[in-house]
Amino acid sequence: MSLRLSLLKGASVLTVSQALVAACTFFRNVIIARHIDTENFGVASTFALTITLVEMTSHLALDRVLVQDREGGRDDMLASAHLLQFLKGLLIGAIQFAIAAPIAHLFGIDDKVWAFQLLAVVHVLTGFMHFDFVVRQRRMEFLPTAIFDALPQILTVMVALAATLVFEDYRVMLAVILLQTLMQVALSHLLARRPYRWALRRQLARRKLIFAWPLLVNGILMLGIFQGDRFIIGSFYDMQTLGWYSVAFSLCLLPTLLFAKLSGNLLMPILAQSRDDKAFYERCCQYALIGCFSFAVVMVVFFTVAGYGLVHVSFGEQYLQAAEVIAWLTGMQALRVVRMAPSIIANSQGHTKNIMIANIFRSTGLGLAVALGIRGVPVTWIAATGIAGEAIALAVSVSLVQLGDGKGRFVGTLLQLALTGTLICGLFISLIPPLLPAPDDSLALSFLQLAIGAVSALLAAALLALSQAPVRKELLALLRPTERAARVAAEAGR
Repeated sequence: MSLRLSLLKGASVLTVSQALVAACTFFRNVIIARHIDTENFGVASTFALTITLVEMTSHLALDRVLVQDREGGRDDMLASAHLLQFLKGLLIGAIQFAIAAPIAHLFGIDDKVWAFQLLAVVHVLTGFMHFDFVVRQRRMEFLPTAIFDALPQILTVMVALAATLVFEDYRVMLAVILLQTLMQVALSHLLARRPYRWALRRQLARRKLIFAWPLLVNGILMLGIFQGDRFIIGSFYDMQTLGWYSVAFSLCLLPTLLFAKLSGNLLMPILAQSRDDKAFYERCCQYALIGCFSFAVVMVVFFTVAGYGLVHVSFGEQYLQAAEVIAWLTGMQALRVVRMAPSIIANSQGHTKNIMIANIFRSTGLGLAVALGIRGVPVTWIAATGIAGEAIALAVSVSLVQLGDGKGRFVGTLLQLALTGTLICGLFISLIPPLLPAPDDSLALSFLQLAIGAVSALLAAALLALSQAPVRKELLALLRPTERAARVAAEAGR
């Protein structure tokens, strides 16, 4: 099978799986949010925040090492990664248990210490993850990854429905988190072709840690970037405010995380294995940039046009305040999506310091957000602080990426896409919303917003992609075999 067909097949499989993940995560959150009130949903959000706190401050990216390293497919490399993952799980599980009381006090829910302590089980279970399904990405086998991502999420929706029959408060989310983790770990072993083994190899462990330490520092930075605003709101505002803000944040973050997983799983193996083919590598980097910009345009247009309708239809009227901040959060997430292109390129080269340094600059906006939170300003201001930080981080990441003679062409494409994308987004945002009726309590109007927003977003992204010559050339290359086959069939019919 040609690389193009392998890429298209892998992209199709991963796209379907990530679409399922997105839908299931969305419906799971809707089920929980509609079952409990905004205050309990705010408490439930603190569980996810705490797990993220511990995970991101101990992120070693052991699965990415197995894909990026030239010898990542070896049995001893896999066994060494398993041992490091197990030790990490024990360590961060102990940390989670130890910080449960301070975290509960920080959020003003001291009576929930037991719940934060119970979350330590999540980290210990994750320590038993089997990475064989990840290694298979090196051979362009993406189906195991797709199954691993999608199946637990599908089952989690059923778990959420069952949990609502038992619990009436934040404990619904607690049950979902624990059972989802258990299903993921079990599935990783069911998908494995090789036995689960540990191996203590100092040299292999050292190679993994050299690759991972910038990502570990980056995880600490990403904690502030991804979750800092919610920590600030949880600390300086009430749980009800955190509840509806978490709704807006989760709606905007979900597509970002899914696109990050899709692009990382798809592009990392290709880029890592084509580093010696300069022309092909540069072309892949260009497509990565175009793909990231196109998805960013989808997000901006859709959430700006249909944000109110999405919150209304999915979470209900008690969360409509989320629509006030959704446009600001979308702008920040869109810039983060664009930044994925230089980050993935740098990681494929083993230059993991790129994303770490960029996030150091990105974190500058966090201090401003803390200052605003202390003053008790409207939450919208806190949501807006991330846009400038993301723009600075993007510039830093692009300046650090190493592409040799192709760096100028890469930057030129980025600037062209930025200008064209801004114009397209501005055109759609200025023309579409004024044509719609003013938002009200009507579900029919909200569904209309969703439909128009989805069509507008896809059209805007298509316009941006087609403005690029490489995309037009690739489309023609894909269509020509079909045209030739049709001519041959027609001639045979005569």
